[in-house]
Amino acid sequence: MKVLIVHNAYQSHQVGGEDVVVRREIRGLQNALGLENVFEYIVSNDDIQPFKLALDIWGNKCHANKIADIVQKHQIDIVHVHNFFPLLTPSIFAAAKTSGAKVIHTLHNFRWWCSNGILYRKEVGTCEQCVGKRFGWSGVVHGCYRDSKVQSLVANMAFSWYRLKEYEKNIDAYFVLTNFQREKLATLLPAEKLFLKPNPIDERRVDSQPKKDYLFVGRLESAKGIELLLSVWQQLPRHFHLNIIGSGDNGALLSYQQSNIRFLGKLPSDEAISHMMHAKYLIHPSLTYETFGLTLVEALSVGTPVIGFAKGTRPEFIQHGENGFLCEPEDLKQTLLEADKNSLYEQMSMCAKNSVKKYYLSRVMETQISHYEKILQTAPNLTRVPAAIVGKTDA
Repeated sequence: MKVLIVHNAYQSHQVGGEDVVVRREIRGLQNALGLENVFEYIVSNDDIQPFKLALDIWGNKCHANKIADIVQKHQIDIVHVHNFFPLLTPSIFAAAKTSGAKVIHTLHNFRWWCSNGILYRKEVGTCEQCVGKRFGWSGVVHGCYRDSKVQSLVANMAFSWYRLKEYEKNIDAYFVLTNFQREKLATLLPAEKLFLKPNPIDERRVDSQPKKDYLFVGRLESAKGIELLLSVWQQLPRHFHLNIIGSGDNGALLSYQQSNIRFLGKLPSDEAISHMMHAKYLIHPSLTYETFGLTLVEALSVGTPVIGFAKGTRPEFIQHGENGFLCEPEDLKQTLLEADKNSLYEQMSMCAKNSVKKYYLSRVMETQISHYEKILQTAPNLTRVPAAIVGKTDA
């Protein structure tokens, strides 16, 4: 089996969870299938040129043709696409399919149906006004894509064009990350094309240093619940210390400077994991559904219980009172006070680590490769079309 992993990465100074997962999956597949059977085609938003993007966003023939060439040259069986927007565009699905490969798309977000990809708007909270619509006018009016009405208009026009071109017909299967996400998409995509395949984590050795303080890791934006968390923290006794890892453009957070709150900025992944390992609790106050919860799962894997809201994907990971605590946003303060006095903390910490072993890289790769094999068996691959001909098709 030969696999080509395709991904449109974020800018290098804003590495996202998807970027981390893609690199981890490539490593896992190479270990399982062999270096000679795993290929990658990754572009970065560092390379965005506004004028060129305005021309290519409707269907990037350059990338489509390059992927078709790789599929043809190396006889690729599976083209597995992670993020494709804005540089790659869904034209790559058609190129891969026409070249004879099976095409899989991991849905890391809700971008197909929502301008900002998270089904959330600060003014109203959870928002699904554009879901199922031919054109997301609400997303344009509210500037949901990068807080810009102009960019939101372009993004919505692009996705409307993708739907008109029916690029999704070239996708043989979708990988969803949680049961919640699968249920959410069951009315939008063919159920038989949805395969549950969670994000993988690395197994880490936990040291014996005592755990203390509380930790938040994530982008410093309203959707991640950081403002709510900080407003609650101001009401807690001063012995509650909060460390915050992440970056963002939210200048309003500066008003929350106080002695028991430390802003550590954006840290390398290993440093962030080290902070997780030594924190008493990770707080995951996201106000969105999420599609997974990588930070949450990584914290649990190093024996750090998690406090999160009973919303979206969190109940799949947090078993209340066993490996952490679930609550409603309005109950966060009381939950923190109760968690601080938890007399069974050591048991909870051990349970936290044991609860996520199924997400270890080797185990997830077994599931992923099993899905690959099943998808390859669903129907024979198309007769491979010479790359020169693929290049002439409408991308």
